[in-house]
Amino acid sequence: MDKILIIGAGDFQLPLVQKASESYEVLLAAPVVSEAFEPYISGRLLTDVRDNEAILRYARDNHICGVTTDQTDIAVRAVAYVAQEMGLPGIGYETGRLFTDKNLMREKMSALGIPLLPYRTVTSLSDALAYYDEIGGGNVIIKPLDTQGSRGVQICRSAGELADKYAEAARWSSGGEVIVERFATGREFVVEGLALDYEFRNLCIGDTLYFDLPDAFAAKSRIFPTTADDALAQRVLDLNERIITGFGLRQGITHSEFIMDGDEIYLMETAARGGGVFISSDLIHYSCGLETEQFLLDIATGRQKGIPEILPQQCVCGYMAFYIPTGKVIRVDGVSEVLSLPYVHRNQLDKLRVGVVNKEGHTDKTSRLCLILTAPDRETYEARAAQIRKTLQVDVETADGSVCPLIWE
Repeated sequence: MDKILIIGAGDFQLPLVQKASESYEVLLAAPVVSEAFEPYISGRLLTDVRDNEAILRYARDNHICGVTTDQTDIAVRAVAYVAQEMGLPGIGYETGRLFTDKNLMREKMSALGIPLLPYRTVTSLSDALAYYDEIGGGNVIIKPLDTQGSRGVQICRSAGELADKYAEAARWSSGGEVIVERFATGREFVVEGLALDYEFRNLCIGDTLYFDLPDAFAAKSRIFPTTADDALAQRVLDLNERIITGFGLRQGITHSEFIMDGDEIYLMETAARGGGVFISSDLIHYSCGLETEQFLLDIATGRQKGIPEILPQQCVCGYMAFYIPTGKVIRVDGVSEVLSLPYVHRNQLDKLRVGVVNKEGHTDKTSRLCLILTAPDRETYEARAAQIRKTLQVDVETADGSVCPLIWE
C-alpha cells in the first residue's frame, strides 16, 4: 500500500487522516500525536511542523506518494516544501509562503491593485507607535506575521494599549515582525474555494459572528450561506476569485475572510487550506456536496483529473463554538441529549468532562470547542442553536470559588 504523509495532528486534521487510512498507509508529522489518531496511522515523526528539512528526510526515507494537510496554516509551508523537493504535486514553496506571510500577502494584493486597509509591518514597539501616530491614532489591530489560530492577534484602542499588547503579538511571530493595521468593524464574510491546475471555483460563502469578549479575537459561529443580498455576496465572491487567481494557486482548498468598511470590502486573510473548526471537512460538504478530504488526497497524489461536481447550496449549516471558563469543570449535563439530535454532527463535546481543568482562558481561537449543525433554513438553524445552548449545561468552578457556565457569546 502506498504511503501518504499528513502534516499536523490536531483535532481538525483527524477527518483527513481517517479518510486517508482507507486507501493509504498514513504517516504523520506533528509535535504531538494523540490517541485518537492511533487506529489510522502506521508511522509518525514527532517534530515541529515548521522543520522542513526534518520532515523532508522522513518523507524521503518512507518513499511517500503524496503530502498534504488541512485546516491549519502552520503546516502549509512544510507541505509545499516537501512536495516541491520530492517532485510531488503541490503549490510550490514560494506560493506556500505567500499564503502564510501576512506581509507578503498584502504586498501581492497591492501589486494586483486590490484595495487594502492602511497597514505597516514593524519590527519594534517604537516603529509600531510611530505608525500609530502617523495614521492619527484610533483603533488598530496587531497581528503576528505568520501565526495561526489568532494567537497574538489583538485590538488596540490607544497608544498605551498598543504598548501593553505589542510584546504578545511579537512573541507569536517567528521573526518578531508584526502587522499594525487600521481596524474595521463592518460586516464579515468567510469564503471557501477550490483550485485545480490554476483553475478556481468559489464553493460557499457564509457569515462570521464574534464572541463579545474583550480579549478574544475569535468567531463564535460561522454560518453558510450568508444572509447578504445576492449583489453583495457576488461582490465578495468576485473579489475572492480575483485574489486567489492573482496569487497563482495551482491546487487546493482555500479559506478567505473579508470585512467591510463602509461600502468597501477588504481581505483580512486568505489561506491555501480549508477552513478550521471542521469547515473544510464538514461544512463545505453540507454546503455544496464536495468530499473535501478525498479531493485533498487525490490532488496530493496526482489522481484528480478535473474540477469535481459542485452543487448549489444544499442547506443552512455552521459551527457553534464555546469557551470553557478558566477553572475546574464540576458539572456536565445534556451531552448525550445533544449528541442524539439528528442535526448535530461532528463535535468536540467529548472534551466536556467533570474534573477537567481549563488553564488556557479564552484569548484566541485555539481554546474554543465546537459542534456542527445543519438546518433547512436560517430561522430553524437559530432555533436549533438556542435549544443546544439550553440543553448543554456545564458548571465551572473558578479560582475565586464562583461557578460559571460555558461561554457562548
